[in-house]
Amino acid sequence: MNNAEEKNTSHMIFYGEKDIDYTKSSNYAFLNWNFDNSLGGKDNVSQLIQDNFVMGNAYMGNAVLSLYSILCSGNYCSTADVLIFPIMFDLWHGVELWLKSSVDAIYYILGMDNEVKKNHKIYEYLEVLEKELKKLGMEQTIDIALPELIKLIKELQRVNANFDFTRYSFRGKRKYQFYNAPLGEDEQWQKKEKSEDERMHVDWISEMPIVPNTCVDLQELFVIILGLVDNFRTFVEYLTLVIAEGGQLTDDAYKKYLTECEKVQKNMEEWDNNEGDMDMKAMMKFVYSHIL
Repeated sequence: MNNAEEKNTSHMIFYGEKDIDYTKSSNYAFLNWNFDNSLGGKDNVSQLIQDNFVMGNAYMGNAVLSLYSILCSGNYCSTADVLIFPIMFDLWHGVELWLKSSVDAIYYILGMDNEVKKNHKIYEYLEVLEKELKKLGMEQTIDIALPELIKLIKELQRVNANFDFTRYSFRGKRKYQFYNAPLGEDEQWQKKEKSEDERMHVDWISEMPIVPNTCVDLQELFVIILGLVDNFRTFVEYLTLVIAEGGQLTDDAYKKYLTECEKVQKNMEEWDNNEGDMDMKAMMKFVYSHIL
């Protein structure tokens, strides 16, 4: 490469084939590698199902790494107060992609048209997924694969979280989000409640700030995310494998798959026995092995 060419590429972020030095591949992030499996391109539903699953893995893996770094630092200087927003964005979008992949996969396997309206409402996607699994008689699979997902979505509904609460402090038409609305506004999830004897909590109300504090339990969030990875992600992966390799949508078939996964996991643990607390490199290894 001559001086002129080197100058032209010195500030480039995106590299094409002619620019890539394959002897230093660890210097690059290849955007197309995980979405180039020759399933037929943009008009092939199975390609979209697989891509949404993989993209969901990416967002969830990033959420795990980011949250773990905060926990490892002891939430240094309360950095979580700001960094929680991209973490929760990754979580919401990762769940959304996995839900879309799973719903699309079930309809594809059953040979049915998917008429579910595409949006960001993960509550509605969960309802569709549960409904279709119940039609298939897969109640046991719901109990195995969806507990953390159901818990997370119930929590988001409890505080009236809109899909863009992690992206903007105000929604369209300058509407508040659930966490920055003054007490008494419709968007504020904390209300002036009454006690069991129907008397108002006068002391509690008088001490409330104009905008009452809302926080996230970081440890509990981490537990839920790991549960999503362990249970819901495994189920979505099973659906993609049914499409690629064949299989059945039954409780027994899924439980058989989980048994095989447990055997593989046991072998991995014997091969790679991490003792003690994990540093960031070990957590990166975990994300690679269990999520990506």
